Amino acid sequence: MRTLKLAALLILNLVSLSKINAQTNQNDSIKFDYTRIYSFALDGNPKQALPLLEVDPSKKISEKDLKFKTDFENRFKFEEDKSDFLATRKSKIDQLLKIYRDYWRFSFLNKEKKNDSLIMRNVSNFLKANFPSAENLTVNKDSIDVYQKKYISSLGYHTTGFGKTGGLYDLLVWKTEKDTIYNLNYDGKKTPVKVYFMDDFVTLGWSEYATLGRYYPAGWATKEALFCVKKAYDLKSENFRVSYIGHEGRHFADYKLFPNLKGVGSADLEYRGKLTELSLYSQDGLYKRLQFFINNGNYDSENGHSIAAFCVIRDLSRLLFDNDYEKDIDKWKTIPSKKINEAATKILSENTKSLQKIPNVEKFIKQ
Repeated sequence: MRTLKLAALLILNLVSLSKINAQTNQNDSIKFDYTRIYSFALDGNPKQALPLLEVDPSKKISEKDLKFKTDFENRFKFEEDKSDFLATRKSKIDQLLKIYRDYWRFSFLNKEKKNDSLIMRNVSNFLKANFPSAENLTVNKDSIDVYQKKYISSLGYHTTGFGKTGGLYDLLVWKTEKDTIYNLNYDGKKTPVKVYFMDDFVTLGWSEYATLGRYYPAGWATKEALFCVKKAYDLKSENFRVSYIGHEGRHFADYKLFPNLKGVGSADLEYRGKLTELSLYSQDGLYKRLQFFINNGNYDSENGHSIAAFCVIRDLSRLLFDNDYEKDIDKWKTIPSKKINEAATKILSENTKSLQKIPNVEKFIKQ
């Protein structure tokens, strides 16, 4: 994921000095805690962010923040989704996307319920009713994956298939892609890897839905290739070289090193990918990435990214600060970036050695 500036800038009307004291309440501005709002949303809990949008009517709010409040509440506050999510992404998969949208929303707002059987049943019924080739589909993950891919492909789109991102079944669908070759250098070996640059997305999945489009998967790796959401990166930037090529390249290598590794929602793979990032970033990018991991780390999450972010900060904190979780980014900034790079490299190396001692290891950082 990308590190984005989350703080909104609020514009205050200028008033004369003689009126300031008399209008103190009117001139106070709403300042939403976007860091916490997006953290809840990325953890699949937008419902918990709703109280953060409650405002004092005597205070001012910018047009930008009022729009965010309205859009977020329309999406998650009421009995039904009143937002324009479906209307703004019309395509040939409208009906299928609505099934996923309803499943994501229900899962967000009813965290205590397990909804895997719901989405499997609804997608199976849809495919059987709308795709003649799926008449022999059976209600299991592998069968749904095969026929959903065939259905979406028949309409001229590409997709990741039927699988989970974090704790939820996801739906990523795009229209165009182009490929090229990048040379990855891991563990002293140079390997040419095909990278697909994807564009014209219909949906980027539940994280895009939960954050009103602010965050979404920027790319992923398979055993055969890397896939990159083109609009997410400046291809000449350090962010692309580190958070995409470095992170996803680590996954590509780990699929061969530890073929059974999965952990809780791929937490172990994400842990290693995030450590790789922190071993490579220069000073400016490093501290921004650390701040993002601090904000979004959650050991008790069902989302592998959140678990991994927590464990990365935990393990670096123990090594560099002798405490369990250093949240103060100013304290991190007192440590030279090279030292943090080296610490991340050391922890990654130790993790590799630990995993190599466990035959057919499936999970490690969270048992």
